[in-house]
Amino acid sequence: MISDKTQEPNPEQLLKLLESQVAAARARRAARETSRSRAGAIGLFLIIGGAVIALWMLMVLLEQMRPGRGERMNSASAQPVERAR
Repeated sequence: MISDKTQEPNPEQLLKLLESQVAAARARRAARETSRSRAGAIGLFLIIGGAVIALWMLMVLLEQMRPGRGERMNSASAQPVERAR
């Protein structure tokens, strides 16, 4: 008679193996969620930063398009002097 010496794991060993696999899956899931939330926060800051820079550039361009205040005041004060001549 040839006896098979293949040992089947007992239920306690199977339970320990299952618990360790579940713990490893939880750790991987937690690491993924942390990196995903960190990436989302970085993306949000980049979007807000881009919007702030775009608004600043728009304000600079609009300020450059506005006629100079000093020129308007000089031309307004020069007109009565020219009328007196």
